Amino acid sequence: MKKTIIMIFAALVAVMTGCSSTQESEAGSSEAPASDTTVSTSTTSTTMTEEEYHTAMVERSLTSIGNPSRIKAKIEQAKSGEKTVVAYIGGSITEGYAGGPDGCYAKLSYDYFAETYGTGDNVEYVNAGLSGTSSTLGNLRVQRDVLTYNPDIVFIEYAVNDAQDTFTKASFESLIKTVLMQENDPAVVLIFNRTVDGYSTQEQMQIVGRFYDLPMISVVDAITPEIDEGRMKWEDYSVDTAHPSADGHRLISEFIEYMYSTAENTDAEPYEIPEDSLYGANYVNATMVTLTTSSDELTLTDIGAFTETAATGLGFPGYWIYNSSAADSNEPMKLNARGSAFFLIYKTNNNETMGSVDVYINGEQVKTIDSNEEFGWGGAAAMVAAEYDEVIDMEIEIRPVNDGTAETTFTIFGFAVSQN
Repeated sequence: MKKTIIMIFAALVAVMTGCSSTQESEAGSSEAPASDTTVSTSTTSTTMTEEEYHTAMVERSLTSIGNPSRIKAKIEQAKSGEKTVVAYIGGSITEGYAGGPDGCYAKLSYDYFAETYGTGDNVEYVNAGLSGTSSTLGNLRVQRDVLTYNPDIVFIEYAVNDAQDTFTKASFESLIKTVLMQENDPAVVLIFNRTVDGYSTQEQMQIVGRFYDLPMISVVDAITPEIDEGRMKWEDYSVDTAHPSADGHRLISEFIEYMYSTAENTDAEPYEIPEDSLYGANYVNATMVTLTTSSDELTLTDIGAFTETAATGLGFPGYWIYNSSAADSNEPMKLNARGSAFFLIYKTNNNETMGSVDVYINGEQVKTIDSNEEFGWGGAAAMVAAEYDEVIDMEIEIRPVNDGTAETTFTIFGFAVSQN
C-alpha cells in the first residue's frame, strides 16, 4: 500500500508556483493556526526525487510519538493472538466520506494493523465516525459507540469540526481522559486534519496531546508544505473544502502505518495518566440517554408536547420532536437527573423552521437553545445547558418556544449528564 500512495505525486512537477484555493470553508477560519509542533514543516533540497519528498512528508506527519508504551503493548497483544479492537471516533472524515466504508482511512489502517500484527481474525474494527459532529458530542457518545466494545487502540479525529472556545477544549480533553481511564489501558492516538483554507484546531489539540504524552498525526504538517511549495495541489488530497479523496484517505492511512512502525521501535517507560487536567476534564465519563437507552442518573418522566419517532439516522435510533403546528399544547418535557452538568443533544439546521426551547432546572431558566444555526446542516449537535460546582439533583423542564407566528420544529436526539 505504501508505494501506491506515490501516485498522488506522479502528475506533479518538482517546482511550481501554484497554491491551494482560498475558498472559504464551513469551518470558518481563513488561515491555518501556527503549528506548535517540534517537527519542522520546511522541506529540503529541490533536487529531491518525488519519492524522497513523499518519504519526508510521511515522516513529517508524525508530529509526536509521545509515550508509545500502550501502542507497543497492543501490538504485542495482537501478535500473541489475543482479541484486539481498533476503534475510531470523529466526524465525516472518520465516517468515510468520499472514501467509502472500505476505502476510508479508518478501514485501510485497520486492515494494515490486522494484516501486519494480527494472527487471523483476532483483530476487530469499530468506526464511530459521525458526520458534522464535534468532540463535544463525541465525548457524550463515546461510551455507547466506542467503549462498549472494549477498544485497545482509539483514534480521535475532530480538528476540522471543533470550535476554539473553552467548552470545546474541555470536551476534547474529557474525551481523551475518559478513554485513557478504561481498565484495559487503551492507547489513544490524535489525528489533525485541515480544510482548504487552512482551518484546523490542531494547535489547541496538540497542547492537550503533549500534556497526555500521546502519539499525534498531523495531516496539516504533512501536506501544507507540499501545497505551499507547489509540489501538490489541494485537489490531489481532497474532493471539496475538507474531505479527503480516495487518495487522501490512503495517505492518512500511510501516516498511521508510519506511526505504528515508529512506536514499535521506540523505547518507552510505562504510561501514567496525568492526575491533573489542562483545559479541564469536567465531562469525563458522561452518561448519555437516548430513545432506546436509560440510566439511573438521568430519567425521562414526561415527554410533554413532544412526540416519539422511531426513525433511525444521524447516529441515533429514534428521537423526540416538537412541531408547533401539530402539538396540542406547549407542555414541557420533564426529566430527573443527578450531576454537575446537563447536556441537550438536538438537530440543527440553517432554516427558519428550526425552533427553540427554554431549559429550566429546579425552576430556574438556565438556557435558551436555538436549533436554527448558521452552520447547521441537519445533523446532531450537543450543548451544555447548565454547569454546577458540585453534583446536584436536577428537576429539568424543556419548554418549547412557540409565539404562534410561524410553524417550527425542535428535534431532540438525547440528553447527557456528567458528575465531575
